[in-house]
Amino acid sequence: MWGYGLKLAAAMIGILILGFIAIWIFGDIWYRVGIGAALVVVVGGLLLGAWYVDRRDREARADIDELPPV
Repeated sequence: MWGYGLKLAAAMIGILILGFIAIWIFGDIWYRVGIGAALVVVVGGLLLGAWYVDRRDREARADIDELPPV
């Protein structure tokens, strides 16, 4: 039981640190070009990351997709 709690706490601390890093990186962009442009950059980065992960997963299961239906 303690292991799950510690993993959850570590995940929350990691998300908090990533939030601070995101504010530090994108804070200057928000100041210079506005919140709309900063959101375009953030959402574009998230979409690019999701596309990359999906492409990698499709390559990993390429042989599974070619099996005949059951």
